[in-house]
Amino acid sequence: MGFFTQVTTVLVVGLLGQVAANDLKAPNSASNQWRIWDDEAGNKTAFSDQYVIGNGRIGAMFSGGETSESININENSFWSGSFIDRVNPDAQPTVRQMQQLIQQGNFSEAEELGKLGYIGTPMSTRNYDTLGTLGLTQILPDGNVTSYERWIDIKEAVGGTYFSVGGITFQREYIASNPDNIIAINLKASKPGSLNFNIRLDRGAWDVVGLNRHVQYSKAANGDSVVIGGQTADAGPLVWAAGARIVASGGVVSTLGDNVRCQAADEATVYFQAWTSYRKNDPRHAVLSDLATISKNYSQIRAAHVSDYQAIAGRMSLDLGTSTPQQKSQTTPQRMASIAVDAFDPELASLYFQLGRFLLISSSRPSSDLALPPNLQGLWNNVADPPWGGKYTININLQMNYWPSLTTGLADLISPLNNLLKTMHTKGTKVAKEMYGCSGTVTHHNTDLWGDSAPQDNYAPATFWPMGATWMITHVMEHYRFTGDKYFLRDMFPTLKANVEFALDFLTEYNGYMVTNPTVSPENTYILPNSNGKTSAISLGTTIDNELLWELFGFVPEALAALGIHDDKFAKRAAQMRAKLPSLRVNQYGGITEWIHDYEEAAPGNGHTSHLVPIYPLSHITPSNKTTFDAAITSLHHRLDDGGGPCGWPRAWTIAMSGRMFFPEIAHERLVTQMSNCSWNKTMLNQGDVAPFQIDGNFGTPAGIVESFIQSHESIKTTAHNHTNLEAAYTGELDKVTLIRLLPSVPAAWAASGGGSFKGMIVRGGFRVDASWDSNGKLKTATIISELGNSAYVTLGQMPIGSNKGQSIKVSGHGTGVFVNVKGRKGTKYTVMVA
Repeated sequence: MGFFTQVTTVLVVGLLGQVAANDLKAPNSASNQWRIWDDEAGNKTAFSDQYVIGNGRIGAMFSGGETSESININENSFWSGSFIDRVNPDAQPTVRQMQQLIQQGNFSEAEELGKLGYIGTPMSTRNYDTLGTLGLTQILPDGNVTSYERWIDIKEAVGGTYFSVGGITFQREYIASNPDNIIAINLKASKPGSLNFNIRLDRGAWDVVGLNRHVQYSKAANGDSVVIGGQTADAGPLVWAAGARIVASGGVVSTLGDNVRCQAADEATVYFQAWTSYRKNDPRHAVLSDLATISKNYSQIRAAHVSDYQAIAGRMSLDLGTSTPQQKSQTTPQRMASIAVDAFDPELASLYFQLGRFLLISSSRPSSDLALPPNLQGLWNNVADPPWGGKYTININLQMNYWPSLTTGLADLISPLNNLLKTMHTKGTKVAKEMYGCSGTVTHHNTDLWGDSAPQDNYAPATFWPMGATWMITHVMEHYRFTGDKYFLRDMFPTLKANVEFALDFLTEYNGYMVTNPTVSPENTYILPNSNGKTSAISLGTTIDNELLWELFGFVPEALAALGIHDDKFAKRAAQMRAKLPSLRVNQYGGITEWIHDYEEAAPGNGHTSHLVPIYPLSHITPSNKTTFDAAITSLHHRLDDGGGPCGWPRAWTIAMSGRMFFPEIAHERLVTQMSNCSWNKTMLNQGDVAPFQIDGNFGTPAGIVESFIQSHESIKTTAHNHTNLEAAYTGELDKVTLIRLLPSVPAAWAASGGGSFKGMIVRGGFRVDASWDSNGKLKTATIISELGNSAYVTLGQMPIGSNKGQSIKVSGHGTGVFVNVKGRKGTKYTVMVA
């Protein structure tokens, strides 16, 4: 039999923008500040070599191989199975026994008991899975490859590959379109009829995911498509399907086995789609239907994609100065290898900042109440068992994923997180009742797409922590403070209230205080007194718990007032419980005490700085209280001096805290080493401890950078009508306004290359701010636009509230001073200059 009698063949001429021969321009990526680029193809190693694209639901990783690519593909609801009810049937009596043992100081015995009767059964939630690979094999003319470039353009969210061989130039573009809900890979050649390639979908190598794991079929369809699918191996399986279609201009598209071939085409586009039963009743039908009904050509899909992306990404910018001509001429790997504390590359650092925003836009997009937030790896994964299961870890990681959302103009991307919080609320209500005998809702330190709220793992420093949802709910409070969105607050108030209700029931008395018990300071341990070095993790009333609850209880009257809800009984209970929480205390080193007692730390350089939550991301510790502020500074130095703040999220956290504590050079050193030591040179993706990639470091770093340029976590009481004798206000006080602190802690290197600027940063109270500074880091001018019509105070630098020292500023129409009060209607614009 001849070839054409064995295959299904389609002659295709539509759905592509017309491309004339020789229409391929050299990308010249070195001239584009917003490209991560290289002059050689990457290998098949995910994250270190492969660029990522995503539309908030589906994603891909590509390496730009000339003759072949194994493109990792993902759909963010493809997890290892359905929901598991994991509450330990003996949990409630075990908790009671553990509480008694901890009260008596029998910590080790409490831990051992908890490892049997407290942990989940089974121990783990579901893990995030890889969908598989899209293999693309291209037949090229004879000859050596020249003029090679590959890139990911952060300004457009478009990836590309470009090279020449045998006198013909080839180009591929890669996009993950949110408007058209599709991934598209466009192939072009400078000579008509030169495109010859085939594609195939696979779950991956047998040693990566297991041969045919979760696969029930892999079939050609419609003469131009292939679809693969199956279901997970559990009682209520998650059904999935993925498909790809080739649309070509000129040439022939055909199927052979479960491959799709394209021969002698002028231009072609590969479209990819995937669904699971999490969102679609019949994923296979949905995939094939989506592929078959594509009506736009690639140029139209690309244009809509870029427009949609830029409408979000273009809301804010950051300019740290101009890099040298030598720096700008180098590839990204060369620049990443060269950046140093004393050899700063300002445009590369600005690109790193915007990469974090690109990743959030690519992995968190509003769509429905089934939209999911980014997990430990965003939505990208190439293995069946990713580090820590690729889950939602909520003792710092998922929180950090959304830190840049509010300050950098991405607040409207938050709904996937809110969806998960609501799901956790529902699942956590059952866990609260069955584990603790409490009302309200609880979630421990991990969850999955089903909102699994039972304890995760059997690791004492993490498992015995019931405050995961409590920390997560603080993002609801912050979202309201930034946006003033009462509809959002009303929608999320039942979940917030349920967290309060759990705490009101759960806290128990200890030495006159009301405390959490059992609990831990996440992933840290202490040395038991008089134990010859024996360590423990379990405790009661840890500082992080006290501070989270102080914030949560304090927000109750603010939320009730904002929503016009009259619930005096609820408000009174929260206020009374708040008054009984342990206060912040200074430890033996002059720092903030981490546990209920001043224990010796077993690992002084631990990456978690949970006791410093009140300095960042919360705001209980500010310069207005010198005792706690100085203690927090001591704690940060104590951690760093002992090797704390390692790669990834811990380093990002220290960047943010350094800004809040006014240590610009620490922030600079942390940023540079986050880039040079902790991120892959080729992709700029952040490494996470033992993980090849952990996305929180890429998110937390830009959020931390913001704190060096602008802060708004402090408030001022409105009782000082003459703007003198100003007093700080805190969570729980109703008569207060935001303090906008301009350029509080700008590192010298972030200004030295010609000064810098930012546009579109957002602060609490609903203000949008632009600012510029000179090469000495001094303010040139700032513009503040009121989006909500609220009042605020403005200051420049580091002076604590109430000080009459410091740099005086002039605000148009509002006078001069160290602290200037601004008032105006929505849309009012204020210009700020040095007086």
